[in-house]
Amino acid sequence: CPWMRLELLGFIIYTSMTREQFLKDINPWGNHRTLLWHALEATKELKLPVLELGSGPSSTPYLRQYCKDEGIKFDTYETDRKWAVTMNSKWVLSWDAETFWSDKYSVVLLDCAPGHYRRIALEKLKNVEIICIQDSEPIGWNASDYKVRPLFKNFKYYKDHMPQEKGAPWTSALSNTIDVTTWEV
Repeated sequence: CPWMRLELLGFIIYTSMTREQFLKDINPWGNHRTLLWHALEATKELKLPVLELGSGPSSTPYLRQYCKDEGIKFDTYETDRKWAVTMNSKWVLSWDAETFWSDKYSVVLLDCAPGHYRRIALEKLKNVEIICIQDSEPIGWNASDYKVRPLFKNFKYYKDHMPQEKGAPWTSALSNTIDVTTWEV
């Protein structure tokens, strides 16, 4: 990766991923990276693990590289076996069978399938500094209403990122400890 290695006067210097590199080439269905960047930067000093539920090319490689650069543990899980292999994620048969729900995380990205499970995940995840949830749009925005917005009241702070493209998914950042409302996205 170009952001990892810099050769200067014969010395190799390893650098961390920059904001510009993390946000490069965002498409409407990858717009969650905008809030993810803020979440990662706000929590990186904690050195707590990052968890991704539902992998994909718009998030997994970026999260994996960011965490590697910062020395943070990264776990990614996927229920679609082919997608898990493609993204080098851990394949799970059922979200309910997993044991990670009570672990402590700095950031969790919820982009799991089936989409309605995101609501269940929001109820299960208790030890997380910031949750970023993809497809958090209000009722009627598009066909994929996962009914997650009523659960936002359980969080002290939340921030929506609304795409410019009609019908593209919203992303929201939720936290009880970090004021995400101040982020400029």
